[in-house]
Amino acid sequence: MEPPEAAVVATDRGAARTAASGPATDTVHGLFDARAAAAPDATAATHGGRRLSYGEVRRRSDALAARLCRSGVVRGDRVGVVGARGLDAPVAFLGVLKAGAAYVPLDDTAPPARQQAMADDAGVHTVVTLPGSTCRVRRLRTRVPVDEARPDPPAEAVRPPGVTADDCAYVMFTSGSTGRPKPVAVPHRGVVALARSDLVGQRPRPGDRVLHGYALSSDASTIEVWPPLLNGACLVPVDRADLLSPDALERVLRAEGVAIAYLTTGVFHHVARVRPAALRALRFVSAGGEAMDPELARTVLSACPGTAVVNFYGPTENTVVTTAYDVRRLPADATAVPIGRPLEHCSCHVVRADGTPAGVGEEGDLLVGGAGLALGYLGDPALTGRRFRSSPVEPGAVLYDTGDRVVRLATGDLEYRGRADRQVKLRGHRIELDGVEARIRAHADVGEAVVELSGGTLVGYVTPARPGAGVRVDLVRRDLATWLPPSAVPSRLVELPAFPVNGAGKVDRGRLRALLADRPAAVPATVPAPRGDGPRETVTAVWQAVLRVPVGEADDFFALGGDSLLAAEVVNRTLTAFGVDARHGSALIRELLDDPTPAGFTAAVRRAVERPRTPDRAGPAVDFTAEAELGFRLPRRQGPPPRVHDPRHVLLTGASGFIGAFLLDRLLRRTGAEVHCPVRARDRGHATRRVRANLARYGLGGDHAADRVTCFPADLGRPLLGLDARHAADLARRLDLVVHAGARVNFLYPYRALRSVNVDGTREVVRLAAPRRVPVHFLSTIAVVAGFGTAGVRHVAEDRPLDHADRLTMGYAESKWVAERLLRDAADQGLPVAVYRPYEVTGDQAGGECNTETAICSLIRVVADTGLAPDIPLPLDFVPVDHVSDAIVHIATSGTPDHRTYHLTNPRPATFADLLDRMRAAGYDITTLPYPEWVGELVRHVEADPTSPTAPFVPLCVDRGHKADISVKEMYFEGTFPVLGRSAVEAALADSGLRCPPVDDELLDRYLDYFFASGYLTRPDGGAVRGTAAAGDAVGGTR
Repeated sequence: MEPPEAAVVATDRGAARTAASGPATDTVHGLFDARAAAAPDATAATHGGRRLSYGEVRRRSDALAARLCRSGVVRGDRVGVVGARGLDAPVAFLGVLKAGAAYVPLDDTAPPARQQAMADDAGVHTVVTLPGSTCRVRRLRTRVPVDEARPDPPAEAVRPPGVTADDCAYVMFTSGSTGRPKPVAVPHRGVVALARSDLVGQRPRPGDRVLHGYALSSDASTIEVWPPLLNGACLVPVDRADLLSPDALERVLRAEGVAIAYLTTGVFHHVARVRPAALRALRFVSAGGEAMDPELARTVLSACPGTAVVNFYGPTENTVVTTAYDVRRLPADATAVPIGRPLEHCSCHVVRADGTPAGVGEEGDLLVGGAGLALGYLGDPALTGRRFRSSPVEPGAVLYDTGDRVVRLATGDLEYRGRADRQVKLRGHRIELDGVEARIRAHADVGEAVVELSGGTLVGYVTPARPGAGVRVDLVRRDLATWLPPSAVPSRLVELPAFPVNGAGKVDRGRLRALLADRPAAVPATVPAPRGDGPRETVTAVWQAVLRVPVGEADDFFALGGDSLLAAEVVNRTLTAFGVDARHGSALIRELLDDPTPAGFTAAVRRAVERPRTPDRAGPAVDFTAEAELGFRLPRRQGPPPRVHDPRHVLLTGASGFIGAFLLDRLLRRTGAEVHCPVRARDRGHATRRVRANLARYGLGGDHAADRVTCFPADLGRPLLGLDARHAADLARRLDLVVHAGARVNFLYPYRALRSVNVDGTREVVRLAAPRRVPVHFLSTIAVVAGFGTAGVRHVAEDRPLDHADRLTMGYAESKWVAERLLRDAADQGLPVAVYRPYEVTGDQAGGECNTETAICSLIRVVADTGLAPDIPLPLDFVPVDHVSDAIVHIATSGTPDHRTYHLTNPRPATFADLLDRMRAAGYDITTLPYPEWVGELVRHVEADPTSPTAPFVPLCVDRGHKADISVKEMYFEGTFPVLGRSAVEAALADSGLRCPPVDDELLDRYLDYFFASGYLTRPDGGAVRGTAAAGDAVGGTR
């Protein structure tokens, strides 16, 4: 597999470093702790009448670091930090750094899809949340609220061995040419060098108060946070409303005694126009992000004669600030403000196209380097290689190609002339126009797209995808809002039938801009807030609250970034808003899938309101027997037979899931095979990163056999799994074994929504395996036999043919039932098949590493949160995931299967009452209630918190089973669910040495300890941190 830091530049960049005692030997947290030790009572941050001392920040960050290390964070990990600037942000950053990891600020105001994409691209599987934040990142191992890592008793010092100045300190995102943000890895040495820089004689001093106004996810927050804290100064976070009001800003500056403010150029210009004297209280103010207006700069200097004004310049890729210019030196006749000269730890080179140095007054490309140089772009070695390259003028050094065009003046200062690669700065944000264009072109209605900066705003021009068709520019803008930061969404979109071209056949951008004056005003940038109390307005308001994007009448919920978890939240909020019975939840989910527009969903809500107590219990009838037909005859056997006992090539689906991670680990350890992993991903690199992150999430390295894992983008719901014909044929020719563990696990969706992946995907796996009769080992679920129980069957042997699909109720179980029957058809035609039906797959035996995105975990969580539990005869048939994967791999490599089914159950289960006893022993005060009464409490709990991880599983407790007047959950109670035979699995494992451990106090306590350590549960005595391992789109119980 691709190394996690394959994109990182490996080079000696010492050319511009300071003295030997400088940043090459120091880390950010090491320098901070030295400051805290020297002046523990000094104020590190103050806001809203509260203050934090350096000693308090040190103690709290030590406690957080210890908490993170206990949860499994190791050196080199990336840990997300979600929330807004405030007193707790430095604690979070330092705690992550002291744990040996790099922090990744994630914008909690971003649409959920964007927040998730950034976390995925940075490889985040642990998140620290700041007070008042909303984290929508899923597939997490641990979530830790910063204010619950307590320093009392004093935490032991945490200093992971080996952390150096060249380790990554943080990851920030910039725009990319594909329309996706690019994660930039910045090392400790860059931050420390910036903090030690003279900053044009204005480095913060001990006791200085420094304004903190940038969002944490903005790279400019680096200069606001670290130079002050690493020099003994005090941060003064400011609310956004005060920052944007010159009058309010002046009051804050004077009341707090602020001496230094680092502003965006936009804010600086606004203050200069409205109230330049507002900055008079400052000793120093800087502006950066865009070109500074010389007349406005002179206005500020005139109104604030005692204030130094500096123009900063620098890319994220060189730790934010590379050059500085003291505006007090600006000549009276200057028409532009230079960006100045490099800071002492930086280097700047102006070169011609051939790489030779440009002369004074000659425009050239700006290359920068020095101690601030970033490590590269995570996961993108090609782009890193293009932008971070060997210096043509500084032997042995690596420089970053900024893409900026500059001129070196006779004074030695640099003057900015523009972008070479169509990146622009807008309101302090760097935006790559090509990236915005790429995202617009991705919309199905758009043919071509051009984006230009005009009059301080972004304007987009589009043509229709089909001649004569139209483009709904409002829908395009809303789609962009799902993927791009607000600053990168064009304020106007102009539709044209075709673009004008110049003599060279290229789009004539000048004529496009001229056309703009003739066009009417575009739609508003945001949708007005809903008014009134009609159903349509309420539905729209709910969608916007959940999706965090503007919603129009014809918008598609899923195109706006919705998924099954957000659908569950929308439905729960809607049920509460309209006072509709929770039993309507499943019907509303079906309606949302059928018509995912506000209009369609509103119509469904109206129907539910009209009959609040009589929900529609089922969708259209499905003929499951007909669905289970394979649909084709297996071809004549061809090619060499597969090597089953010593496989060379194995296809593993589901490697990005819980069981899939352990199956991959066991296949690598137990065989010498190359494992081929199809993954939903953009490209091979993305597929590899997803699999690696999944292994890391569950404490599995995989590095010992990384060269034997091949990951590639695929889609189980498409023909040939989404592979091209050549790739599919190559796999069919080489495979010796197929382990089909991939599925869409979702307890909310009906059968028809899961069919393409779970049924058609299985059919495509058969198609790949059929020519050489490659054995297929299929991971099913014990839920396929639930229908036997309500039909009165008390015992189900492993070899009993499946039946009673019409009683299953749940779409996921129905889809697995059909897939099993389909495989029976293939087996009857000669394909070797084995089917595995695990019961409740739980954490591994050693550390309890568990998938908390399951129904049983959500039940445990709601009991812990509410102190209420149902009095139910629910067996806890827990099967540790390592036992499941060991058993499957052992059976799969022991011989050719003959279509046996294996019940992977625990011969020594416990009961739900046993689990409650262990929770009480851990300190929980739990009251048991009759099941119907408890279900009412559960519904009220979810009404109060629609984002609860329990919310997606409420239908299991309120929906009635088909042909049985009990809930789906009650179908699994003792006395209703059939007793399961185990003769086949016991015979297959008899000589393996594998034994499933009993579900005893020791195992249950191990799982509770994992829940405490990971932050999924709060230890009742307050000794652990509460957090939520939020569910992903796979809402279910066995993956």
